[in-house]
Amino acid sequence: MDALKQWNLPQPQSDVTLVLLNELVERKMEEKQYKAKSQFYSYVFMLLLVGSGGLIVYQLQVSTSILWEVFSFSRAPFIVILIMLTGFVYYLLRRVTKKLKKAEDELDSLRLEVIDRSEELWKNESQWEKRHDVFTYMKDNFDINLFYK
Repeated sequence: MDALKQWNLPQPQSDVTLVLLNELVERKMEEKQYKAKSQFYSYVFMLLLVGSGGLIVYQLQVSTSILWEVFSFSRAPFIVILIMLTGFVYYLLRRVTKKLKKAEDELDSLRLEVIDRSEELWKNESQWEKRHDVFTYMKDNFDINLFYK
């Protein structure tokens, strides 16, 4: 709640409004974290996929053995480890993507709640007149659009 006092929001704001806006900012930060993790795992997955594919193609061209001998751990341990690592990164990517989707849904539901309850949150005439300034502040500083659903 101390962070809210540092914001340059037009005053006066009710406590409920400040709590909801703080929760919106926290959910936006959580969404950004999951989005960054998702991008990172996507790049790592693509790199591992291309790398393991290239190694398999190289191993098949160099070796005259049949395909399943290429995947044996005794003949090519690096390729098997790389394929297992690719599978693990894919699992992490799927998990983070699900968390990202959940964080986006939670942020959007709270954002819609703030929009729907705007008459209730800004009761006074002075608060209602400053509402547009709060919406602009949230859009400019935190990329949270409260102007429309």
